[in-house]
Amino acid sequence: MPSALKSASNVTVLDHPAIEAKLDLLRDRSLRPSVVRTLTNELSQIISIEATRSLPHSTPKIALIIVLRAGLPMCEPFLATLSPDIDVVVYHLGLYREKKTLEPVEYYNKLPSQGAPVDRVFVVDPLIATGGTATATIDILRQWGAKHITFLSILASPQGAKAVADSWPEGLELIVGHLDEGVDAKGYITPGIGDIGDRLYGTGS
Repeated sequence: MPSALKSASNVTVLDHPAIEAKLDLLRDRSLRPSVVRTLTNELSQIISIEATRSLPHSTPKIALIIVLRAGLPMCEPFLATLSPDIDVVVYHLGLYREKKTLEPVEYYNKLPSQGAPVDRVFVVDPLIATGGTATATIDILRQWGAKHITFLSILASPQGAKAVADSWPEGLELIVGHLDEGVDAKGYITPGIGDIGDRLYGTGS
């Protein structure tokens, strides 16, 4: 783990050979969207199992927050890891990163206005580059009333993971499949896997 993250006790970077192998495949930018979705699903399964391994079956109620649009393929793999005894609700947040400023912009929010009616909150978003969108998501959920957040990502940059970890050290757990080298001038993870939203749905230019 990079030295900047060694002091971040709320970050877990998974050491799993299957993650490395599937990420190597996913780095191929010529893959069809259907293959990208399959690999994202498989990676999400591994990460979700690790994230919920210690979750008590007696947990009264949890919320799964899907960060649109790239987080959508991570939803079903996460839900499949939960015990049938666990009551789970799924909410959606829409945020995008403005291309020039790299600042997050919220465009969709379906959280109940009366506050967080749950005991645990999990968030799925496959990439953490600069960390701006992830920290904005965390801020929204804290204002909503979340007492603890477990944030799941497939791939992150060290600086992005550090920004997220530092945003709420006492209430946030970050679980990441792999750390890449950093981010480029456009705010993309390097070497990375490109714009995962575009790749998932075939909407890139």
